[in-house]
Amino acid sequence: MRTTLKDLMDNLGVGYVLSAYETCPWSVYDDEAGVSCNAEVRMNSDADELEAEMQFMRDYPKEGEKAVEQVFWLLAKPAVTDQWDVKIVRIKGESQDGTVHAWEEKSVSFFHACVQELKLDKIPDIDEILEREMKSKERFGDSSQGGGSKAPRIKPQALLGMKGGRGF
Repeated sequence: MRTTLKDLMDNLGVGYVLSAYETCPWSVYDDEAGVSCNAEVRMNSDADELEAEMQFMRDYPKEGEKAVEQVFWLLAKPAVTDQWDVKIVRIKGESQDGTVHAWEEKSVSFFHACVQELKLDKIPDIDEILEREMKSKERFGDSSQGGGSKAPRIKPQALLGMKGGRGF
């Protein structure tokens, strides 16, 4: 996924290009559930690395839950002049690199969908958004996708107009 920095920012939900040291944060707190969700997109000091992160913080974690859980982390860097590329994505602690077709675009769409929920003052339902945005009906190219094999099948009878095995 190579795209301009402006397009990457738009696709992440920022809407403008971040400068060095700049951060664009979102935060929502649900007092009934005792959970806050914080997300941010930040540029490093040299403006050559972009990170997007989202985490949940729970006031009273249930058994098996962490008080602070990083749900999403993305790292993007310039690939060539004026083009940025998503390098690493982790969702719920698991690397998404190459797991589904177009994983870079889908990961960015996942983060953007979560940001949209935060902008509506809602805690995002990570599992529902993950199912919707990261599913893959497409597959990586393989021989079952159509096309043919490298060795074409030839009917010997059709060679050189031969019929019924009569020779020259």
